[in-house]
Order: sequence, then C-alpha cells, then structure tokens
Amino acid sequence: MSAMSGVADSIPEHSNCDQSWQRPFREACELIAPVWPLDQWIAVNPFWGMRDLPAEQADDSFQERGGFSLLMPVAFYREAWQQGRIQPEDLAASVAESGERRDPSWYLEWLDRASARESHKHENAQASVTVSILDTFAGDGTAEPLVQIVSDQVARVCGAFFDQRQARWSAEEHVSGESAGLFGFWLDSVRQDLALDFTTGLAGVRAFFRAVPDNRDRAVSQATAALGLSDDELLALCHSLLLRVNGWASWCRGLDWRGALEGRHSDRLGELLAVMLVWEAAALRFASVVQKNQLERSRSRHGMHRQDRRPRWVWQRALEFGYQKALFSTLKNGPNNSWAPAPPPAIPDAQAVFCIDVRSEVMRRHLEAVMPRVQTLGFAGFFGMPVAHQRHGPFEPVRRLPGLLPAPYRLIDTRGNLRADLAENRARDQREITRETVRKAKYSSLSTFTLVETTGLAWAWKLIKDTLKRGRTRPKTDDQETLLVHELGGDPLMDPEKTALVANMLRGMSLTDGFAPLLVFVGHGSHTDNNPHQAGLECGACGGQSGGVSARLAAKLFNDPMVRAGLSEQGIRIPDHTWAVAAEHCTVTDRVTFADRDQVPHTHLQKLADLEDGFRQAGARARNERAESLRLGEGQENGESDSLTEAMETRTRDWSEVRPEWGLAGNAAIIFAKRSRTRGCDLAGRVFLHDYDPLSDEDGQSLESLLAAPLLVANWINLQYFGSVTVPDVYGAGNKLLHSVVGGHVGVVEGNGSDLRIGLPLQSVHDGTCWRHEPLRLTVVIDAPADRIEAAVGRQPDVAALVENAWVFVHRMAEHGIERYQNGAWHRVA
Repeated sequence: MSAMSGVADSIPEHSNCDQSWQRPFREACELIAPVWPLDQWIAVNPFWGMRDLPAEQADDSFQERGGFSLLMPVAFYREAWQQGRIQPEDLAASVAESGERRDPSWYLEWLDRASARESHKHENAQASVTVSILDTFAGDGTAEPLVQIVSDQVARVCGAFFDQRQARWSAEEHVSGESAGLFGFWLDSVRQDLALDFTTGLAGVRAFFRAVPDNRDRAVSQATAALGLSDDELLALCHSLLLRVNGWASWCRGLDWRGALEGRHSDRLGELLAVMLVWEAAALRFASVVQKNQLERSRSRHGMHRQDRRPRWVWQRALEFGYQKALFSTLKNGPNNSWAPAPPPAIPDAQAVFCIDVRSEVMRRHLEAVMPRVQTLGFAGFFGMPVAHQRHGPFEPVRRLPGLLPAPYRLIDTRGNLRADLAENRARDQREITRETVRKAKYSSLSTFTLVETTGLAWAWKLIKDTLKRGRTRPKTDDQETLLVHELGGDPLMDPEKTALVANMLRGMSLTDGFAPLLVFVGHGSHTDNNPHQAGLECGACGGQSGGVSARLAAKLFNDPMVRAGLSEQGIRIPDHTWAVAAEHCTVTDRVTFADRDQVPHTHLQKLADLEDGFRQAGARARNERAESLRLGEGQENGESDSLTEAMETRTRDWSEVRPEWGLAGNAAIIFAKRSRTRGCDLAGRVFLHDYDPLSDEDGQSLESLLAAPLLVANWINLQYFGSVTVPDVYGAGNKLLHSVVGGHVGVVEGNGSDLRIGLPLQSVHDGTCWRHEPLRLTVVIDAPADRIEAAVGRQPDVAALVENAWVFVHRMAEHGIERYQNGAWHRVA
C-alpha cells in the first residue's frame, strides 16, 4: 500500500454512538483532495479522491453533486476542430475507443448543435444542484439563497478558526472541553449570533442550534437520524455539502493528511462535515412539505442525463489523441529514431542531473545543443533526499520532499560550532521578535492607525524602490553548512545510512557507471516578488521550495569518501577524478548559479568554467524560446538582446507582475527512458523526463518506484492544471488582482468572498486572450517490456486505479514503435 492509501484510514471511528452514518461520512471525506499552505504549496490532483471511479463516472458525480463538469465548454472543442488541433483521424480513433456505433459525422453535427445551444443558454455555467434541502430555499430576488448564506457563514468561521497569524486571538483560547475544535467553535458562533434568524430567514434557527449536542458525534448522529437517508443518499449529500465549501474542505483534508504523515491525529474535515450536516438538519426542520417534495423529485431524476454528456468526452479524447499523435511522431522521427538499444556512449565531459520538471526539458535540450559532449539526466528534483530543512532562528522545519512522503531526516543549518550557532539563533530570534511586534501593532485595534501615521514615511524609500522595480536583486545561492540528522532522536546519520541514500539516488536515475569527471545536480527555483503563489512556481518535488538545498546535500554526500567506499562495496564504483557540484536553475530568468565553487578541486575549475559558459549559452537560447509566450518579443536565432535579458530579470523584482513565468502550463506527458531515446527531440517544454534504463532493472523494482512516486507527482501536477482550466470556479484560485491572503499562509480568498480559493490563479493558465494550458490527461511513455510494466502497475493500487479508470494513459516503447495499454492488452498506435 502506498503512503497515500493509508492517510484516510488514520482517522479513528467512534464507537460511543450510532455507527450507521460512519461509513458514508468517512467515504465522503476521502473524496476531497488535500491542499497545502501557500508557503509550501504543491500541485494536487483535485480529483484524487475519485481515482477509483472511471473519469466519466466521476464527471457524472460532480455534475449531480456539485453542478459542474470536468470538461471544457463545447465551444472549446469546436475551436480545436476548426484550428486543426483535432483531425478527422483523431475523432475517428476516439469514437472507436468509446464503443459508440455512431459515425464520426454525427459528432460533428452534435458539436454544431451543442455549441449553438451553449451560446444561447450558457449550458456550461455551473448548473443548479438540488441534492440538499438547503437548495430549495431560494432567495426572494433581493436576498441570497440560503445555501449561499450558509456556505458564507461556515467559510467565515473557518477563516477565523484557522487564522493563526492575522487574528488577534487564537480560536483555541476561546473553546475548551467538549467545545474544543472547529465544530465547537462554529457551534458557539451560531449560538451567539443575535442576527442569525434574520440573516437566514429561518425564525427560530438560533434556538435550534442551542439544542444541538456539544459532542460532535452525537450531533451528527442526531442530524443523520433526522435526515433519514440510505447510505448511498447520505454519501451523495455529504459530498455535495463539502463541495459547497470546497476550499475550506480541501484545507481541512490537507491538515488531516499531513497529520497522518507525521503520526498525529487530525479530523478537521470530519468536523467541517459535521457542521454542514447540522445545518442540513436545521434547514430540514424549517422546510415546508412543498420543499421536501421538490427535493425528492430532484433526487429521483439523478442519472437521467448521463448519456447526454458522452459526446463531449469523445471530443476530449479526440483532443488527447491529437497531442499523442504529434508526440509519438516527434519521438519516432527525432535524431535518435532507432528503436534498437543504443551502444554504450563514450565518457561525457560532464553530466548534469535536472529535475523532471517540464521547464527543465527546454534547458536540457539547449545545453545539449551547445555542448554535445555533456550528458543530461532527469530525476525527481529533491534528488532522493527526504529531509525537512531547519534554518537558524525560531522557524519550523521546512519539508523539501514530495507532499506524498514523510520526512525521516532533518537537515540543520550550522555555523560549524555550538557557540556560533547560538549567536546566530539569538540574532535571528531578536529580528523575528521585532517583526512580530510590528505585525501585532499593525493589526491591533488601538495601534493600527497610529502606526501608519508615525511610521509611514519610513516605508517611503522601499515603496519607491519597489515601484521602480529596483527593490530586490537576484538571490544568492545559500552556502550555509549543514548537519544531517534523524527526525526522531536527532542522532546524526551513520555512514551506511548516507550510503543507502546515495545508492538509491544513483540507481533511481540509472547512473551506476560511466561517471563523468564533473557531475552537477541542478535544482530549480523561481524568484518573484509580491506573489502569494510563488511556491507553485518552485520545485514540486521539494514541497514547493527551491531545489538548491537538496542539490547541495546530494553533492555533499556523493563527494563523501566514506560514502564512496560504501558504494564500491555495492558495486557502484565512482572514479577518484569524479567530483559533484550543486547548481540552481532560476526558471524565471533561465540563469544557472553554482554553489560551493570554493570547494571544487583546482583540477576541475576549467571544466566547471566551460560548463558555466555552456549554461549561459543554453540560458540565452531558452529565454529566446520563451520570449514570445511571455509577450516580450521574439528572441534572436543565435543570441539574445540585452533588453530581453533585462526584461526577464525585471520580472523577478516587479511587484506588479502577475505572470512572471508560465510555470508548468502545457504539461501533457511523462517519459521514463534513457535520454538517448529523446535527445534532440523538441518536446516544447510539455514533457516530464525521467531517466530509466530497462536493462539494469530486470526485477522491475526501480520501475515500480518510479510509478509509485514520480508518476503520481506528475499526475497531481497534470490534473491540478487540468482542473484549474476546466473548472476554474471550483478548482482554480481566481483573479490574482483580487486576492487577499488568509492567516499568513493558509490560502487566499477572492474579493469579498469567504471560501478559500484553491488551485492555480487565472493568470497562471490564461494570458488574457486565450488559455496557455491545454487540458489533457497525462500521457505516460515507458521504455520497458510489457509484462514488467503490468506487474509494476499491479503492485501499486493507486497507480492501477489511475490507469484502469483513464486518469492517465500508459504507453510503451516497443521494438517497432509505440504501444498503448488498454483493457488489459497492448495495441500498436505508432
């Protein structure tokens, strides 16, 4: 079982009350995907909880419970057809795969009819849903519907409860005993709200809440008994209620998820669902017979229109076939189009290990073009270093690994001796105390205005510099010394443990021999200003942090003589003349900065200088390639203008820039293969590239690890972007210009809204005219025997669910082309 499968199971059931509601209650909680705080933001598959359902069936559930579709409006597919992104053969292949007996011409006629209806009736707008009795309390034309009033009230309570930074007092300080927690905090708030009857239009609802038990489980048991629903009906209702406050539901799910990874009990989502169920019971108490009958009629009609949505899925699949056809053609017709195993290469001048991030594909391609004797490899950007990073000062450790995994080790910054560390900690403690004092004064009711009056001029120079885009310079690489210890106990790692880390890393990237004199671990990060979602542009494999710290640790362990001795005993012999260095690739400017240059042996300095020059040339070419998409004008074929370089540098310190870079927009595929399979192919910055050598993995263990981790990370990223485009009102963060940050790092709300906005901001996927991300499910291409792939997938239940339910599409590089896995068999497709 993977790390993710057991997260939901960590929430204990309660045996002190009626158990009949527990199963649907818990299953509904598992349908919600988690989110992470802004400063640790990582892309998350928003449909993760539905992975055990076929994608089309999940879409039906969202339509019936949330009133939205997972797909784009019909007009989007019509435009794709007219622009040639969907060709007749793509549509024919999609129709054939669907099993429908209709001719492709029928779908063309349907597209015109549906597009006309959509333009007149706005069919793709979020449909009205009648799953909850709350939905039957419509507004009178001037007042909001009750469901909106309830959702806003619950969201505002969540904002107050979880705000541990901007709030003037902590929620926990005002609740205790039976009332402790989110449910108790909410119950106190509605009992004390003197205007509740008036704002909801339900006379007596406040008195109703006074009679609700303080104990959450008894309150839920009482509420579900009043509702009188079957298990399936209760599951649908619970899921629908959580979707009404989806942002805060996802936040609570994230707290529970991270609590389980750290061995802590957390059930915040259960508390939130309890709140919504008690509101449902309250609404039922005040509903009329007409309203109850309306709800029953609506529930009886569920599932009646599912067939009407099938044609749009045919068009979505046709769009995906179009991309796959172009990708497979690029792979087959590239410079290395021989499908026979490549001969052993000569020892390269240098090897550069990049993150699998799609932005690295561009830099790798250009580096190989300007330095043909450099070999590049792809590996997860945390380089197999599962650590939480502890900086000096009063700060919590920062996880620098995928959100799916626990951190067994802690990387601690050190000045080299205890006295220096204590002095540094005291200095940073004092600075943070000063900042916290100012922060409290800013929000205090007594000093908030006087502080602005007395200190306003002190901020004038900073405001001027920021406005002139001169307020920040490019961050320097952190050369701080570090100590690697166990998370539990704090004991330093022994040499065999360090050796195991490096051995797993090298085997994971299929690099166990043929080492170059210079090995570079290239992490990546994004440098922007005034951007709450900056972590979303950082390395996802590093938990929304830059990859430089992980790269430095990997290089340090690789160079350790005791580690090398241990590797030699395992058959991995690193030549004495091989030296590892760390670097960080800024994805806004495409500049690469090297760390610890002073530790590089003098025998390698010229090699390092040559490589740095190659990175400068590659960066210039990469900037030229990205210039047009950023509306900075087209670059030059063999160089770049100074104005382009300065324009991209300016984006790192421009506090008004809403699109500093496009991040992973456009991602569509992941390839597990030796770089020789894809070298020289222009993959347009849309493909995750992870090195994998099938010849050195006969037992399939390495492949299974790749499917269990990098593939799932790529799937999370892919469907995060997918949902932010297809369902932006639910799974997108909205307009950056209207964002207000909640609780320091909890998340953002849009405008005067109260629900947490999750996913990607509109400006991250749309350029103001058209979408910059094309919503396609992930195409997976693996260079491995068919039976090995099937066995690896079968041993990973989460991966099997994604494959079998069409959330990803698996292909393999066969002897004479590309084969697709479908319905338990492999079919030649290219």
